[in-house]
Amino acid sequence: MTLEIRATGHTVPEKVRQYAERKASRLAKLFGDVQHMELSAALERGLYVVEFTVEGDSVLLRSQERNDDLRAGINGVMDKVERQAVKYKGRVRDDRRRPQAEKLSEAGEEAELEIEDEEPFAPVIARRKRYAMKPMSVDEAARQMELVSHAFFLFRNEESGEICALYRRHDGTYGLIEPDV
Repeated sequence: MTLEIRATGHTVPEKVRQYAERKASRLAKLFGDVQHMELSAALERGLYVVEFTVEGDSVLLRSQERNDDLRAGINGVMDKVERQAVKYKGRVRDDRRRPQAEKLSEAGEEAELEIEDEEPFAPVIARRKRYAMKPMSVDEAARQMELVSHAFFLFRNEESGEICALYRRHDGTYGLIEPDV
């Protein structure tokens, strides 16, 4: 799998491209099957905003780093995604081990289980909210989002009829998540 590199507002030197590809190939070894890897670097207000996305083994990992040095930004995003991948692989490994350990204890056999410092991921849902989604345009959804002062807004797109998510990005612009059918 090759690394797709996009640059906005500047050009990426060939040495930096090669450096990013070496780092990405090292990271790709953590995955059994990599479908897509993308690195985008934008120059905003004198800082490089580097985003790295890797899709593999049915998981999508993404990281973003802001730095005045492009190489340091690439290092930062690659390190973050590597930590995410190792953490994800650990969870998958633990989930695969758990049923086996439960079967052994149910059978009455004594098994020594490894005790991990990290507790398994268990999200706590503090509040549930339901509301009627009326069809609206993206502009109307942005206005509604600003009225309620939220960082994101779910709505039914009047053009496609699909449920979409609108969110505020770090640079003050908006992002739109649409389902891929």
